Amino acid sequence: MRKLIRLEIKKFKLFSYLKSVGIANAAMMGMLCLIYFAEKSEGGIAFPNYEVTFELLGSIVRPVFIIFAAVLISRLIIEEYKSKSITLLFMYPIHRKKLIIAKLMIVACFTFLAIMLSTFFIGTVFYLADSIWHFVPEALTLGQVTGIFFDLILSAIASAGMALIPLYFGMKKKSVPTTIVSAIILVSLTNSTADDVDIYRFIAIPIALALTGCLIAYFSFRNIEKIDVN
Repeated sequence: MRKLIRLEIKKFKLFSYLKSVGIANAAMMGMLCLIYFAEKSEGGIAFPNYEVTFELLGSIVRPVFIIFAAVLISRLIIEEYKSKSITLLFMYPIHRKKLIIAKLMIVACFTFLAIMLSTFFIGTVFYLADSIWHFVPEALTLGQVTGIFFDLILSAIASAGMALIPLYFGMKKKSVPTTIVSAIILVSLTNSTADDVDIYRFIAIPIALALTGCLIAYFSFRNIEKIDVN
């Protein structure tokens, strides 16, 4: 499986996406700055404490990389089905399911790592900037760090699972736009708050979302050994 994953990464030159991830990080930091200055101009406080700050950051980072994952699914799977170039891949003496699972593992691992590392990077830059300009009235405590880190892991796992859901819709029509649009709709439905509380803070919700994504992805290719590419 590891060899398959390495071959797929090399084949599609996926490390070239790191530049796009860097640009996305810069854009998200810019968005935090806009939120801060917009609230300040109205006499409000954008970041009352670090818990609220990281919830806001998560609501920005998650949608970006779930949609990014849909782009990867489109390139790794949907486009190959659309062009029928995947038929050549299926001629190799390897089970079709194993090939698709390798591709989906790339997408899920990318989503998880991108969310974790981007949140850590942006959060670190924000903390260093706050130590100079004091954006947040309250100091960061060890208890908050522990809670933030735990919530981050849960949301990254949930997002990694959710990122696989667009595969189902994309495979229905072998359509790249359908894959990406379904991801946009998905994040608009799940990236919400209830009474100003981030739904990702409830342990059951991220776990349920992750499992749902994995199950839907499985149903998308469960009969792949029996059907022809069309």
